[in-house]
Amino acid sequence: MHNLEKSIAEWRKTSSTASHVGEEALDELESHLRETVDELVRSGLTEAEAFERAVKQLGGTPAIASEFQKLEQTAWWPVKVVIGLGAAAALTFAILSIVAFIFDTRPSRFLLATHVFTVGLGYTTTFLIGALGICFVGQRCFSDLSPARLRSVTRVTFILGCMAAALTAVGVILAMIWAKTEWGRYWAWDIKETGAFCVVTWQLCFLIAHRFTRTAARRILVMSILGNIVVGLGWFGANLFSSGLHNYQTWSYSLLLLVTVIFNFAFFLIGLAPAGWLPLRKAS
Repeated sequence: MHNLEKSIAEWRKTSSTASHVGEEALDELESHLRETVDELVRSGLTEAEAFERAVKQLGGTPAIASEFQKLEQTAWWPVKVVIGLGAAAALTFAILSIVAFIFDTRPSRFLLATHVFTVGLGYTTTFLIGALGICFVGQRCFSDLSPARLRSVTRVTFILGCMAAALTAVGVILAMIWAKTEWGRYWAWDIKETGAFCVVTWQLCFLIAHRFTRTAARRILVMSILGNIVVGLGWFGANLFSSGLHNYQTWSYSLLLLVTVIFNFAFFLIGLAPAGWLPLRKAS
């Protein structure tokens, strides 16, 4: 009888001899291998056949080492786009913060300006992580990313996730200090504050799933799309209510929020489908 755990242990021992493949990379490759085996077993193959085919799809030790070496010098194009958009967002929120500081005459204007920068950039960074998840799902409709590429993208989302959580947390703390100065209280569970709390909670849950669980990289990237919905509801959705101290009295965000929720939830559902379900057809 085939022993999957023994086979994986032997595969891991062989793969560990390759350069450019560390323990963290092996963990993610093993997760990828197990997921592929599960999918093949569900398709009707025996466990032994599924393992053999999954290893062939993954590639031999030299191929794995070569791919990781290449990826040290190159980045997936959506990652480059997201980094560029992040830099543009940082510049935009810096300008908005400066404007808020200049035209606000209150003594606490520095707190408010810094809050605008940190929270705006933190929320936007979470959107950018979700954008990478959408690109991943779009790519996976036709073919899966290689394990090395998948590891590279997942590592980027973790770094961005840390930045998003830190920026948002700092922004919320600054807002609490500003609220105490202007309104005499730190926190009142106002709809805007509740939305911020939900966003921070999501960001922390994403990082925990990313770092402290054995959640597969594919699931992490698909899950990141839900972050767009959480931020959309916390950021735009809160503006739909004309109540509380954060009273913006506007419904101008309703269409944007609806489109955000539907679009992202659709991609989340598509991400649950197996890789390559939408094969490219060659013209005859």
